[in-house]
Amino acid sequence: MDKLELLLQTFKGQNEERPLFSLWKHFPDIDRDPYALAEIHVDFYKKHEFDLMKISPHGRFPVVDYGCIVASDYDPITGSTRCDKCCITSVDDWETVESVDSGEGELGKQLKAIERISKELESLPKMMTLFSPLMVASKMDTNLVSNISKKPELIRESLFTITNDIIEFAKSSIDAGADGLFLASQHFRKTELPWEEVLKFEIPFLKKLISKIKGKTEFIVMHVHGQDIRFKEAAELMDVDALNWHDQLTWPEIDEAASIFPKGLLAGIDETQTLVDGKPDDIRKNILESLRKSEENNNRLVIAPGCVIPITASDENIEVISQTIKKYRKR
Repeated sequence: MDKLELLLQTFKGQNEERPLFSLWKHFPDIDRDPYALAEIHVDFYKKHEFDLMKISPHGRFPVVDYGCIVASDYDPITGSTRCDKCCITSVDDWETVESVDSGEGELGKQLKAIERISKELESLPKMMTLFSPLMVASKMDTNLVSNISKKPELIRESLFTITNDIIEFAKSSIDAGADGLFLASQHFRKTELPWEEVLKFEIPFLKKLISKIKGKTEFIVMHVHGQDIRFKEAAELMDVDALNWHDQLTWPEIDEAASIFPKGLLAGIDETQTLVDGKPDDIRKNILESLRKSEENNNRLVIAPGCVIPITASDENIEVISQTIKKYRKR
């Protein structure tokens, strides 16, 4: 079977062929140009022969068209970006938020990257990165939590606008060549926003987003970001094909996650420590243990990191993962 079919079979626990693996990272500076971003993705994924690609634009790409200005520097560990200037500086600024065109501006650039990647790597399953509507809002407004308490209905109204924009961009991403979507949320963890507010300002919009794109895409992977997460709630509330979380840093471990969520799991790589600082034997041990857990849970696991790997991780260490899995397949 082809790679996409094998991936979908894995999510269903029906992969009897071989274990799958992938990882993803930011490409700072390069990620400001869609064609350079496409080229570096193609080179990176060809080099390590991954089974799945997560297309990773710079992390502020969804808010540029709303008026945010992205800084030129980046985090030296993660490669992530920040905004020099947010489009929301006071709660009343939420009244000015208008819908954006997914085919133009910064969003349009990302579609060009998807198109270029898809032409070069047609057979490799590709998922485009999306952020939850509330996560997009938090990138637009650094005072979002306090502003929600001031004018909740105003921000709810803007979240409908943002959600509809994400839906259109998701559909456009599929049309451009993405097979699936990688949907990130940082609000299933303990934050300043109480869970009762998450149930009002995150969950309904996520559900709407997922329901509108579910039939348009081959699969949806949800990334549950952070530590001390509400994994069980994500598993029960989100109608997605797979979950990705920081299993090496927080509850649950793979075995327990598999008992909670009956579909696909993306986890197993200790990207923050072992991949960066570990010796080859440490990396092999990490991967072999995750492969063992995968076998014990109907091979529903795609060996993957909990989030973007540090840009300080060497190609040599990444290749240890690749070679370990290739050797495991030949048993």
